[in-house]
Formats: sequence, structure tokens, C-alpha cells
Amino acid sequence: MKRVKKPVFFVVLVLICALVFTSLFGLYGQNGDFKTTILKGVGDIRWGIDIRGGVEATFSPAGDVQATDSELESAKQIIETRMVAQNITDYELYTDSGNNRIIVRFPWKSDETDFDPETAINELSATAMLTFREGGDYETMEYGTDGQPVYKTPSGTTADTIILEGSDVVKAEPGVQQSESTGATEYVVSLELSDSGKEKFSEATGRLVGSVISIWMDDVRLSAPTVNEAITDGKCIISGGFTSEYATTLAAQIQAGALPFALETSNFNALAPTLGANALNAMMLAGIIAFALIAVLMIVVFRLPGVVAVISLAGQMGICFAAITGFFPNMNSFTMTLPGIAGLILSIGIGVDANVITASRVREELRAGKTLDGALQRGFQSSFWAIFDGNITTAIVAVMLMGVFGPSNILSLIFGESTTGSIFSFGFTLLVGIIANFIMGVFATRMMTLSLAGFKCLHRKWLFGGSKEDGQAGSKTEKVWDFFSNRKTFYIISAAVLVVGIVASAVIGPKLDIQFAGGAMIRYTVDGTGVTSDAVAQTIQDKLGKTASVSLNTDMGTGGQQATISFSGNQGMTPDEQKEVADTLSDAFHDATFTLLESNSVDATMGAKFFQKCLVCFALTAVLLLAYIALRFKKIGGLSAGLTAIVALLHDVLISFCVFVVFGMPINDIFIAVVLTILGYSLNSTIVIYDRVRENKRKFGSKTALNTIMNQSLSQTLGRTLLTSLTTFLALVAVLAVAGIYSISSVISFSLPMMVGVVAGCFSSQFIAPTLFAAWQNHVQAKEKSNS
Repeated sequence: MKRVKKPVFFVVLVLICALVFTSLFGLYGQNGDFKTTILKGVGDIRWGIDIRGGVEATFSPAGDVQATDSELESAKQIIETRMVAQNITDYELYTDSGNNRIIVRFPWKSDETDFDPETAINELSATAMLTFREGGDYETMEYGTDGQPVYKTPSGTTADTIILEGSDVVKAEPGVQQSESTGATEYVVSLELSDSGKEKFSEATGRLVGSVISIWMDDVRLSAPTVNEAITDGKCIISGGFTSEYATTLAAQIQAGALPFALETSNFNALAPTLGANALNAMMLAGIIAFALIAVLMIVVFRLPGVVAVISLAGQMGICFAAITGFFPNMNSFTMTLPGIAGLILSIGIGVDANVITASRVREELRAGKTLDGALQRGFQSSFWAIFDGNITTAIVAVMLMGVFGPSNILSLIFGESTTGSIFSFGFTLLVGIIANFIMGVFATRMMTLSLAGFKCLHRKWLFGGSKEDGQAGSKTEKVWDFFSNRKTFYIISAAVLVVGIVASAVIGPKLDIQFAGGAMIRYTVDGTGVTSDAVAQTIQDKLGKTASVSLNTDMGTGGQQATISFSGNQGMTPDEQKEVADTLSDAFHDATFTLLESNSVDATMGAKFFQKCLVCFALTAVLLLAYIALRFKKIGGLSAGLTAIVALLHDVLISFCVFVVFGMPINDIFIAVVLTILGYSLNSTIVIYDRVRENKRKFGSKTALNTIMNQSLSQTLGRTLLTSLTTFLALVAVLAVAGIYSISSVISFSLPMMVGVVAGCFSSQFIAPTLFAAWQNHVQAKEKSNS
């Protein structure tokens, strides 16, 4: 075995410590009065609206208007201009021409005190007011995030004298021309005016040659060009050293003022800043607890390799934080959501698997009588492909989540752009965790372990998992369990659990969230007395004529009361209607104060499309996983191995579905994330077993019965399967406990079914898929013998 020099451990340790420290706290400098960023830290993370609070809305042309791509782009420019004018600079904004809509997300400012989502949405979607004004005077000037000045509110003559309005503009397009002064090509905006606009503009430009005519969108100045000559034909060129991007943007902004339609809100979601802040604190606490539990367990079980595993896990988290924060100045910060944090915590549990597999193989070799150096060499060699295959399957799930639920995704042509970033965030953190696991859990762990083995005081078998310090050859024989012969017992246990779950689900009935079924949900904190669920529902029925389902519960974190009001799919709500609900409740219950925490409204048609998209994503993921297994394990019957693995996955998914129904949790995007995570997680364990079957088949030869090989393989991997499941289960317990204390329903809806899914996955990967696979192969071989 090639030795690794002793100082390597300390070098890697220092590098990991430096990475973790800088990725958490960043590295900053000072340039005069300005703070400069050298390396970004956690403080630079762009938190999603479910953490900072904010608004997610979908705007569509009012009425039955089908906007063109250019018209939607122009309407997008209106919204962008208004957000900049309101100092909203951290936002996501894109068009979905296939579904005739514009999607926007933005968090509340960190010092936000006036939480008013209805007003914010209405201001963004209001009909644009484009004006051409005499002069360019303004009241205030601020700097945008790009360092360029933003001029606001016309003043003096500029405020009093309007030359043209949006209805006077027929067309605005970006273009290029040759500069008369320099001869160089420059980017410009060309305008074409209506007949009435041509007359007004002719008079104004004739009077204002050498002066400024400024262009304004609402109260924001877009441009302030100087009039060079009178323009009488209704066609003019706006120039000023523009870039291609600026000319395109300015043309779209001007064109937006002439749109033939107004925007209406079809879907929206709003979250109060305080609710998100509590959730963030809770998830951070859960992450610390989960990491501590796993660290203690690894050290107790694996001794010195357990210490190395904890260090590599810390490095894995450092890489994850670096990817999320943007780390370096030229990298963008990733928008982090609560499901994203849950995915990060889950990756701690999954990430430990590489260390568990390697340490288990080393211990196995030691107990078979190999020297420490031989056991380390064999352990690292034999564990690599099991780690590789297992992580690739989870990566397939993560990539599908990102590819299908990202802003621009592989199903956009069919279902349109994604209107939620939570699943994408979960997939991103899961994928980053897997990549970091390869770097730290495979390569860094190997170097640190081999380096430590070079120290004489540490060169002891017991420290690396051996039974005794001097470990004699064959000192301990591994017990082989007869899993195959008892397979019917395992099938009966699974069938019994599934029958109970299915019957209970049929009695209770699944509950589709408004995200799929459409409808509206509003959640308030209630401070005061005299409020009951029946009274609130009756008030809404009497005053507004709407049927509502109302539930009251106590927030375990604050002790306060919360009211959740839900409306069915055919009762979607506009922001104005939501405000009417709040006013009605305030008038009806004088001794209580209702404070908005969260609101959500989804059009039933869009909800149905989102549900279909989730089903297609599930099917595509299953096909990809099946194809990968069939390819990688074709020498031992890859297709049958893949199909039996899929059967076990369906078993796990069905059990998780029953958990959602029995506990009354709505079927939503969180359920889809749970299902796809269980697909990758459970399959990861199954593949580790298949990898051992492939190895043992080469070792024992084709004459050895598959039943014998399967029992041997399952006995060898049992400890790894149980331990990996336990670490992930403990991480999820920490998440569930903290989420329960802080009443974070979205995280509870993720962690509880995942806990059950981990147990089901452990059972199916150990007892269902492998024994089904062996039985299938026995049947094929028997059929071949009978035909020969």
C-alpha cells in the first residue's frame, strides 16, 4: 500500500478548518468607508421568501387577452422598474409566454415594518403610466445595486408639463446607427408615434431644441435625452452612449407604457417576515443538533475513522455553504429556502454513508485477519464503487428536481415555467451535498485516514475497528443469516403495513393542497378573545358570501393563537378580496386583533398543471433510475435488479403517502420532494447491496447458488444499512422536534414522512428488493434448465 505522509492529515485538517470558517463568516476588507467582500459568508446568503418573508405572485393580462412575447417582456419591464423604484433589488422575475403570465418573487426588506402584501401586489400590477415631460428635474436620487443613479419624482416644470403619454406611442424598438460626431456604431431606441402624438411632439421639440425632454415610468425617470432638432414626422431616435442591453431595456419600458391591457393577479403567496425568521432560527438549531448526534454516533461506532468522518462531514458542510453563499465575489449567491435547509440537513445524514461504507469494509477486513495496512488498502478499494453508484442514483433525483422545477426547466414547453422555487432549492442543496460527499467523504477521508495510520502510536487495529489491538487472523467469524428462506415473512410484514395504511387512507381520504387543487389559504395570528373557528367561518359566509374552512391552533413556539382560513379550488382570491377578509374579521371581532402571517392563492387550472408536472417528474425519475441500474448491474441481471428495486421503491412511496393521509397533511410540493428523496435514498441502500452481490459473485464463482451469495451479501451489508438509516433518522428527528416546537408546518410535512420513509427504505432495501431479485433470477434459471 502506498503510504501517505504524516503531515498530510494536518494539512487537510487546516484546509478544512479554513474552508469551514471562511464559508461561515466570510472574509471582508475595508476600502475607506466602504466594506469590501473578499470571500462571502453565511451573512451574504440570499434567503428565500419563506425565510425572510415576502411575496410570490403570478400576473396575467386582464380579461381574455393573449399577449405576445414582446408585450409580456414589456410588462415585465414595468414590474422591474416599479420594484427598483421601491428599493426592491433582490428579486426573481421572468415571463412564461406559453401560459401567458409573468412570475415574480421578492423578499421583504430586512427592516420591513409595514407588512402589506396586498398593496405591494396591486402596485406592481397597476396599469403603467408612461409620460414624456419637459425638462428632467427630480426630487430625489438614489443609487441602485449596479451603482447607477435612480432619479425619482418629477419636480417643477417637469412635474407640471406632460408632453406625451403611453397611448401616444405606437412602437419602441432598439436599434443601431452610425454616430454623426464619431462615426462609430452606437445603440439607440427608435420611436414611432400616433397621429395625435406626432402633432404634440412636433410642437414640443420645435420649442425645446437644445433642451431636455425626459421619459418617466410612473415616478421613475428612464431617460433624459436632449432635443437636437424639431421632429415633425412622428419618428425619432433616442441616443446617449447606450449599451445593447440598456437600449433593449429602455425600448421595452417605453413600449410597456403603450400596452393594450392591464395586469391581474392569478396566483400569489405572501409570508410575514417574523414567521420566516423564527423558521430560520429553528432550522439552524436543528442542523446543529443533527450534526452533533451524528458526530457522537460515528465516533462511538468507528473510533478513529469516526473522528475522521466528522472532520470530513464538516468539510462537506463547508463546501455546501460556499456553493450557497457564492463564496467568491464573481459568484452569485443562491436563494436559500426552508426546504433547501432541510435538504442540507438531510445531506448530512446521507453524506455520512460514504464514511460508514468505508469504515465498515476496513473493519470487516481487520476481523478477517488482514494487517492494518492491508485492511485499509482493501477497504478503500472495495468501497469506492458502492459509494459511487449509490451517490449517482441520489444525484439523478437531485438533478431531476432542479431540472423540472427550476425557473427554466426541461418541462417548460409542456407545463410552463416553475412558479415555486422550494423544490429547486431542495434539489440544489442535495446535489451540492452529494458532490461535496465525493470530495470529502471519499478523497479527503482516504488521505486523512492513511496519514493517521502512519503514526506509530495510532497504528493499532482496535482504533480502526478491529476486535482486539493485536487482532488474530480469523479471530471472529461473521454470522450469515438466511434472509432468502425467510422472505415470505418479510413480504407478509410489508403487506400487513400496506393494507392497514391503505384502509386508513381510504377511510380518511387524501387532501390535496391548494397548490394542486387550487383555492386560497390565509393564516393570521390572533391576539384577543371571543374568536372561534365556527364564528369566523360564519362571519365570512354572512358578510362575504364565501364558504371557508377554519382551524384554530396554538403556536408551541410563542404560545399565541393562529387561525387558518381555507377556501376551495373554485374560490381563488385576489389581493383586494383578501384585504376584504381581514377588514371583515377586524370589524366583526372587536376584542381581537388579526395579524397576517401567510397567504396563498392558486388558480385551479394552474394547480392541476403543477400536479401533472409532478407526476411526470416522478415517472421520468423512475425511468432514469431503472436505466442506470440495468446498465451498471447487467452482469448479474441488471433489468431484473432494476425492476425489483422499483417495486421496493413503490412500496416505500406508498407507505409515505399513507403517512401524509393518516396525519392529515396536504399533498403538495413537499410530498413530491419527500417521494423523490425516498426514491434516491432507498435506492442508494439497495445499490450498495447489489454491489456486494456483484463482488461476491465474482469471488465465489458462477457455480455458487445465488441464494447463498445473496444471504452472504445481505449479512455483510446489514450493519451498514442499519447504521446509515439510523444516522439519517436521527437527523430527521432533530428537524422534526425543532419544527414541532416552532410550528413550522412545511418542515413537519417533510421530516415526519421522511422518517417513516427511511424506516421503510431500510426494510425494503434489505429484505424486499434483494430477495425478490434472487427469486426472479432463480425462476429464470429454472426455466432455462427446463427448456434445455
